[in-house]
Amino acid sequence: MRDRTAQALFVGLVVVVMGGELLAFSALDLGTPAPGAASPGTQAPGIPGAPEPGTNTETVPVPELDDLEPFTGGQAGAAQFESESSFRTYLERGAALAGSAGPGIDPPSVVTETVTATVTPMDTAAPVPDSPEENGDSGEGSSSDPSRIGDTNVQVESLDEPDIVKADGRNFYYAPHGASAHRAVGGGHPSVDDGTHVIDVTEPTAPDRIGGIRAAGKLLQTGETLVVIGKDELRGYNVSDPADPARTWTIPLDADVVTARERDGTLYLVTETRIGPETPCSMTPLGAESAIACTDVYRPGTQIPADAAYAAFTIDAETGSVTDEVSFVGTAENTVVYMSPDALYVTYTTSTPRSALLGTFVREEFDRTPGWLDERVAEIRSYDISAYSTEREIENALRTWFGSLPAEERRTVRESFHEGFRAYVADHQRNLTATGIVRVGVDGDALSVGTTGTVPGRPLNQFSMSEHEGTLRIATTIPAVGSADSVNDLYTLDAESLDRRGAVTGMGENERVYAVRYVGDTAYVVTFRRIDPFHVVNLSDPANPEEVGQLELPGFSSYLHPVNDTRVLGIGEEDGRVKTVLFDVSDPSNPAIADDHVLDERWSAVSESHHAFTIDRRYGVFFLPAGDEGLIVDYTDGSLEIEERIATDGEALRARYVEDYLYLFAEGGITVVNETTWEVTAQLDLDG
Repeated sequence: MRDRTAQALFVGLVVVVMGGELLAFSALDLGTPAPGAASPGTQAPGIPGAPEPGTNTETVPVPELDDLEPFTGGQAGAAQFESESSFRTYLERGAALAGSAGPGIDPPSVVTETVTATVTPMDTAAPVPDSPEENGDSGEGSSSDPSRIGDTNVQVESLDEPDIVKADGRNFYYAPHGASAHRAVGGGHPSVDDGTHVIDVTEPTAPDRIGGIRAAGKLLQTGETLVVIGKDELRGYNVSDPADPARTWTIPLDADVVTARERDGTLYLVTETRIGPETPCSMTPLGAESAIACTDVYRPGTQIPADAAYAAFTIDAETGSVTDEVSFVGTAENTVVYMSPDALYVTYTTSTPRSALLGTFVREEFDRTPGWLDERVAEIRSYDISAYSTEREIENALRTWFGSLPAEERRTVRESFHEGFRAYVADHQRNLTATGIVRVGVDGDALSVGTTGTVPGRPLNQFSMSEHEGTLRIATTIPAVGSADSVNDLYTLDAESLDRRGAVTGMGENERVYAVRYVGDTAYVVTFRRIDPFHVVNLSDPANPEEVGQLELPGFSSYLHPVNDTRVLGIGEEDGRVKTVLFDVSDPSNPAIADDHVLDERWSAVSESHHAFTIDRRYGVFFLPAGDEGLIVDYTDGSLEIEERIATDGEALRARYVEDYLYLFAEGGITVVNETTWEVTAQLDLDG
């Protein structure tokens, strides 16, 4: 399952946003005509092979750059497709629009370097461990024995997230290959060893494997039901007798699972289906019984390069009944899903077509454009052709003009065009990359599509967003364009209307976001390129958020976790090695390093998933998986100290506490450690 904190939806964008690479039109020599173009010195404006008006080509309504306004957040509500024909036409236009994604930095043949602003998912967290909204701790407790048992490290305390280890209060359910193999029975019957193990921990010092399930995947457990999210199926098992799980329902999966949550016995599932002009009007992400007609799908009012359909479902975990569904079109790139107790927020990011930038600059901004070229570009933009074709034709017109100039003048004009265009693109930096947000209201098992909105830039992952006391907060990276470096912003929006309330802009120039976490009225943001600035943002007044403190240090943190009211733990990397940092945030205006360590280890699973992190506050330690070892690190007294290195049976994946014992889950088995002495008290082999 792809739990992407890059997930997509259907917001009504005012602008179509920038994709990963920034403007690299074509590596063409504008001084030398391309085959079929007019020869140097030719004054005729016509371009051989240009389509004539009325030609049967793809029609794409492309927003012009001069129509784009600064993003203010809320947009008009989405509408459903009126017919199969309108659904198909929208996808055809979206496919054509997708052919010219991403604004550019340089005009043709002047490109010297392609700058990218790719955001790689990382994970984060932040202080105040008992915050009801953002709690990064493993859950404690149940009414069964043992009375203290850890569960999955989640973003929002009341919303469980799928993982490879789940607890019901006296048993662990463990799918060691659930994350990598992501395999269900649909592709054959894996052995129990490749599936899900049931581990009885009633006696913490003597774990006992009492049963198994011939299916693997990400797991969710609620009441007497265990849900296995596999590659091809969702399965529900009655585990009232954990030694003999009984499958009670199966739902086929004909789509990718973006993410899932569970609360009070209800599953919230988000799927992605790739779509195009040939997609059948009826889509079946959960099989034919839950088919979605294209006329039930929502779309934005503005044309976007839609290539994915997203569906949010509510499912009764006990019976497997699909109780509600909403669906919408979006893009497959950079989808992020965040869920609060009241809503699902799904995003997607897309880009301004290069043709819109280039055409507007040639016609309205460059003061040396000859009249015939202005007319030719206007003519090209009037054609019913794709954005990609429009861009190519404008490039051909430019090539013809440059080729007609004497050599010395050609060089001067090209340089002037190059510098002017770079500056022009930089001036519009925050209008070139945008993230659409759709709010899906959640009321028990009922879903409703609400408002949509936009913000500049693109978010990192689910931790980039947080809803708090009626305000949605979202941190984004604004990619570098033209002569402008990348920067990072944090926006506050009304959670219901998605209207903009305020913003902090320009954090971490020439860097991108690596980690975000919100705790009450405070946000902690890590940006990085060569150093790791740790930003503290006061959000107590959503209309006037303010960056109040910053700290620079080597390396970067890709995961943040609260340890108490005045300390934030960062886990990341420095010089290719795992790094841990304890930030002192007792004075938000002057954050400091309480302690830090660069370890010998080159990698930790925490860099891939926040679920790999476990903290045990009773003993003041956290677990850090590192290859075939589990590191037990003490964080008390304002310092970091490795208490023990525990060898594991294969790669260490997870840890959970049971009473006064820490269970280390590895590929081949489970190692149990006494937390009072850090001695290994038991080992359970799962390979045999």
